[in-house]
Amino acid sequence: MVKTAIQLFGVVLGGALVSAILGGLFAMLVAVVSPEFVSGLFSLKENVSVSRYAFSVGMIWGLFIGAGVGGFVCGLSVLLGLIKLRIDFKKAG
Repeated sequence: MVKTAIQLFGVVLGGALVSAILGGLFAMLVAVVSPEFVSGLFSLKENVSVSRYAFSVGMIWGLFIGAGVGGFVCGLSVLLGLIKLRIDFKKAG
C-alpha cells in the first residue's frame, strides 16, 4: 500500500503523541517512587509539584523521541519502497 505524505505525517504525529503520554506517565511514576531523585535531578524549588513537573519533562522527552522514531520509520518505509520500485523496474526492463 502506498502512503501519502499526509498519512505519513499522521503516523509520525500519532506516534509522537502516544510516546509523549507514555514518557510523561513513566516520569511521573519515577517521581512518585522517588521524589528526592527528581527534585535533585532538576533542582526544583520548594513549592513545585514534583510529579507534575516530572510528567511535563517526560512528555517533552517522549515527544522528541517519538517524533524521531516515527520519522526514522517513515524514512525507512520510503527507502524500502524505492528499493522495491527499482527491483520491479529492473524486472520489467
